[in-house]
Amino acid sequence: MLLIILFSSPIQFQNTDTVYRFTKAAVEEGHEVIVFCDVDAIYNLIARQVLPEEKTPGKKLAELISRGVNFLVCRESARLRGIDSRRALIKGTVESSLGELALLIDQSDRVVAFSV
Repeated sequence: MLLIILFSSPIQFQNTDTVYRFTKAAVEEGHEVIVFCDVDAIYNLIARQVLPEEKTPGKKLAELISRGVNFLVCRESARLRGIDSRRALIKGTVESSLGELALLIDQSDRVVAFSV
């Protein structure tokens, strides 16, 4: 399993697009991928940012979710930013915790992190 940890917000940095392309390529090669969004990466998964006429970061990540990629979001990072992770995020996003992240790191074949 490949674990990708994303820490940065959309738009300001290239990381979200890099995670999208990297994850898409890994899935196409048959790898199981989990993406864990922590701190400001929570903003990548806001459902309101999925606009039908534009290829927004949220829309790209929603595409990966529809292809079976598991997107986990740190519930505490969401709470600290005033985001209701059960209602405000893209459908298919799963609440998680740093404890679960620690387990995933231990269970993964590879871990790649994207930050600023």
